[in-house]
Formats: sequence, structure tokens, C-alpha cells
Amino acid sequence: MSGFPEVIIIGGGIGGLAVANALTQAGMSWEIYERSPRIGLGGTGLTLWPNALRALGRLGLDQGVQTLADPLELGEIYDWRQRPLKTIPLTPVRERSGLPLLCLRRVDLYAELLRPLDPARIHTGSRCIGYRREAEGASLTFEDGTMRSAPLVVAADGVRSFLRDAMIGASPLRYVGWMTWRGVAKLSPGSFPKGRYREFFGRGSRFGVFWIRDDYVYWYGTLNSAVHDKPAIHPAHKAEALAHFADWPPLAHAVIGATDPEDLVRTGVYDTLPLPRWTDGALTLLGDAAHPMTPDLGQGACQAIEDALALVQCLKAGPDLTKALETYQAIGLARTTPLVARSRKIGKMRQWQTPVTATLRNTIMRLMPQGAILKLFET
Repeated sequence: MSGFPEVIIIGGGIGGLAVANALTQAGMSWEIYERSPRIGLGGTGLTLWPNALRALGRLGLDQGVQTLADPLELGEIYDWRQRPLKTIPLTPVRERSGLPLLCLRRVDLYAELLRPLDPARIHTGSRCIGYRREAEGASLTFEDGTMRSAPLVVAADGVRSFLRDAMIGASPLRYVGWMTWRGVAKLSPGSFPKGRYREFFGRGSRFGVFWIRDDYVYWYGTLNSAVHDKPAIHPAHKAEALAHFADWPPLAHAVIGATDPEDLVRTGVYDTLPLPRWTDGALTLLGDAAHPMTPDLGQGACQAIEDALALVQCLKAGPDLTKALETYQAIGLARTTPLVARSRKIGKMRQWQTPVTATLRNTIMRLMPQGAILKLFET
């Protein structure tokens, strides 16, 4: 499909940038429209499993990405009073796949994805507020009054996708019953072991820390709570997190304290049941717009990258756009539906709150073989 017309991508996150890279490699034209005033700022951290690194390798980006973080080599699970539950070697991930498990700063991944792209094709401060299906394409309206039409629109506009909701007619999001605080912090040298991941299980609450590199760590804390509509970034979030984890192991207080308030994000956690469709004529969904999932498998960014490769591969297969999008949708639903369900199930167990269920979860963690735990995360 070398003569395929221009593709409009709504959203300049990881999925949008990945599909722009894949289209560039395939010799196809594209434009990105991102609602934020700048791309590549903000965000916290994320994990990249071998499936994502393999997909990035097809874009020629895997080597650069692997310089952004040190491989994770060991996981340690404790209860909230720092009593050990399980030690999990992570080196088998690399031994089986030939690729490491990484945790990296989101801004660093953005920079690597942006590096090969033509910045003139990226339009920031462009919020899409209108969508209309046309006989041969789609028409988009932006907040500033600009209108654009294209034979193919890729909605990579995130968990709260405007285009997905416009296509389906309602928001399909399900609040899973818990929220997170997340951040990236630079710790004092030697205060956290290189290549280590630690997680602490409480009652209806967890705290986890991932090594990145150069004493940077990504951390998260969770709490069962009612749905909320607070802004993701607010100065009060840091004090709130410090107060909640005040009686937890000192590591929790240290990493929260080392985080700048503007780098600390508080959000509710959402997923969806499998959507009835990902496509509507010339519109197709990608990444979190198509399959939001809880963070418990660390596959959110990974699946967005996989989506990008799958979509462009389907477009390259022939000139029939309808067939290409139907094939992409079938591949995507088959791939992500079980992952969304598994992630929700694991997250629910990790968030067990009553004394009985929390004790049961900890007992399961102590008794479960290391290999069985890693198998839960295989994709």
C-alpha cells in the first residue's frame, strides 16, 4: 500500500508516536495532532517487557531504548510491615526471550520515539472535539475551529478517548475500585539496589519501587477508594501520599519525599470490557483508546507499541482499507482481551482488603513457586 494517502493520528503518546514510526518505515504519510502544548513532557515511569522490545526492534529502536534503563534482575515481595513473602529472580525473562525486562522514564521513551520523526508533522495544542464519518474517510473538527479530513484516522488519544466515545456513543470505562499515586524520584547513591524491584502488600493498598538507572526509581502506591475526579497533578497529592504511607517501610517515605510534586500523578484505575468494535469506517482505535487495562501486568505501553506494528502491517498487506482494519481489529481483540481480563484479576487479588483475604493473598504469595508467578506475566 505504498500509495496509501495520509493518515491522521490523534494523540501524541506512546501509541501515536509508535504508529508514526511504523508508517514512516512503511513509506506512508502521516500527521499527529496532540491536545497538549508539548509532546514528551510529564508522565512517570513504565515497564517494557520483551514483547515490546521485540516490536521496537522491528522499528530499529530497540538498541536505543535499551540504553535508557538497566535490566531488572530481582523482585522482592514483602507485606506492609516489611516481612518477606517472596523473592523472584527476573533473569529468566531474558534467558527465555533474549531480551531484558526494563523500567524506564516515560519522558525518555518519548524522546527515543520522537527522534526519527519529522517534527513538522506534529501539531501540538490541537484538541479534537468533533468527528463525522464520511463516504470515503472521516472529518475532524478541532477546538480552534480547524477542520481536517482524511481517508484514515487513528485514535491514539488515551484512556479517556474522545474519538472512541464518539464512535461507540458512550464511555465504556469501568472504574476498578482503586487509585494510584505514581512518580519518578532520584535517590541518594546506593540507597536502592541496582536492578531491583520491591513491592509491599497491605490491606487494600500496595507500594512498589522499580530501579531505572543512575539512582532513578519509578514508584507507585495504590489505595482502594471510591471514584474521584481530582486533577492528576496537584500539590496536595504528595502530602496525601506521605500521610497514607507514613507507617509503611521507610523506603516508601523516602521515594515519595524525593519526588517533585509536579512529577507526582494521582489517578483512578480503569479498564473496559472488550469493545464491540475498534473501527468505524475510516476511524480505528489504538492503545489505551482501544483496550485500557490495569497496570498489574505492566503491558499498557507494550500493547500500544504492538498495536502500532499490527496496524501498519495490515495496511501494507493490500489496498482494501476495510479489510485491513477488520484484520487489525481481529488481531487486536484476540491479543488484548485475555490480557485485560488477567490484569484486572491479578490487580483485584493484590488489592484484597479484609484481614482474611489479605492474609490469604500473602500466604498464596509465600507458597506459590517462583516460576508460576513469572508465568502470570508471560505474554
